[in-house]
Amino acid sequence: MKNRILVVAVVIMGLTTTFYGCGNKQGGTGAAAVPTFEWWLIGDPPPNLAEGQKVINDYTESKIGVKVEFKWFGWGDSLDRQTTMINSGEYWDMWSLLGPNYYDHVRRGVYADITDLLPKYPGLTQIIPQALWDGFKVKSRVYAVPTYKDSAAAHYAMWNEALVRKYNINVNSIETIADYDKALRTIKAGEGARFYPIHAAKGEPNGRFLYMLDYDQSFGMSIIGVKFSDPNARVVNMLEDPEFVEYLRYFNRWYRDGIINPDAPVLTESPKNPAIAMGQGWSLAWDDTWAINQGWEHAVSNLEYGPVYTTETILAYNAMSANSRNVEAGLKFLELANTDRKLRDMLAYGIEGQDFEYVTPTTIRKLTTSWSMSAYQQATFFIMSTQDGIPNPWDEVRQLNEQAKISTIFGFAFDRTPVQNEYSNCYTIWDRFQAELFTGAADPDVMVPQAIAELKANGFDRIIAEAQRQIDEWRQTR
Repeated sequence: MKNRILVVAVVIMGLTTTFYGCGNKQGGTGAAAVPTFEWWLIGDPPPNLAEGQKVINDYTESKIGVKVEFKWFGWGDSLDRQTTMINSGEYWDMWSLLGPNYYDHVRRGVYADITDLLPKYPGLTQIIPQALWDGFKVKSRVYAVPTYKDSAAAHYAMWNEALVRKYNINVNSIETIADYDKALRTIKAGEGARFYPIHAAKGEPNGRFLYMLDYDQSFGMSIIGVKFSDPNARVVNMLEDPEFVEYLRYFNRWYRDGIINPDAPVLTESPKNPAIAMGQGWSLAWDDTWAINQGWEHAVSNLEYGPVYTTETILAYNAMSANSRNVEAGLKFLELANTDRKLRDMLAYGIEGQDFEYVTPTTIRKLTTSWSMSAYQQATFFIMSTQDGIPNPWDEVRQLNEQAKISTIFGFAFDRTPVQNEYSNCYTIWDRFQAELFTGAADPDVMVPQAIAELKANGFDRIIAEAQRQIDEWRQTR
């Protein structure tokens, strides 16, 4: 009888240990297990991810006793996937994100409050400027680690250099939407009917062209804005701005004339190898990671707008889930990634000796182009080794940060709570119209009045009025 009891006890202890090890996402079982956290990034995993992850983990385990397991959102479906994870209660530890959803997620209790933990990680608080930390405060509390990089937004149009040279296009002379129109039509005429210079998708629309209109859109909905330089900070329904509608007319003409791919409204990710793409960065960035991601050998670029500081542009960050069991493991890893050049280089460039090699202690040479992790999501740029033969880009990034103009509502965060029902309804409505209008598939002279009428019928004017009220009150406290 005693033997039977002993056997049952051993089995129960074994089951308990097994469930404990699985439930805590450890790198093994038992008290000596290495904490392992999940880090969700946006993009495409490199082909040698498993090997690269092992090299990174061997290093971080020896330095701080922590391991990481990389997870991936697609380029075009990251926000939808994150919304699904939140709504379903799916477990996750940390993710990298861009944009103003930060404030909404904080109000909904999605992120862990890390305010009281930060003093334990002085490497983070010392290297990241206080202004960035202040931008992430909600009622004096911090819920994410800012990514200190090109924090003042400068948006560039990047071009396939082969096509620019072939058609003798001077990208530095391009300043207006009409200039883009001329260059794109030149390429289209030369490349023929089967080539679409712009590759768009409903998840990656052409809305980046609209940045040239100089709106601060830090409201979470791309048709609510305040002009950067408006001293009165007037909140605008951008669908009622004639210049905004004129840009939509360009999109529609491009779609009808075969400049935009015809399947754009139904795609979640845009196809590779267009003539032009757009993104935030600096002039030297495009001939590296972005050119690779687009399928080009080389890229050239022109400044579309900026640099400018807005609440939205500083919001590149890594946040831990409020339900994560590995918050401190994530913070330990981020502190090392922001202070240790070797780890920073592995995250940005891949496996030493396979993807890159050191030319000097602070300069690397790429051996492959297959390590596709986007460095801007990970940690600070300013400790990364530079590439051999390429001018130091971090001097330019610092200069952009220093020269940036500041939005009249920089630091303001819209609280949707008083109009949450109206906001949710209008967001859903606009999401339906946006894919058609921003990809050019719809005639704006027909669809914009329809969109305005439906939005107004569902409380859009109340959202605008509430945003204006909050801004006016916020400005009085400045």
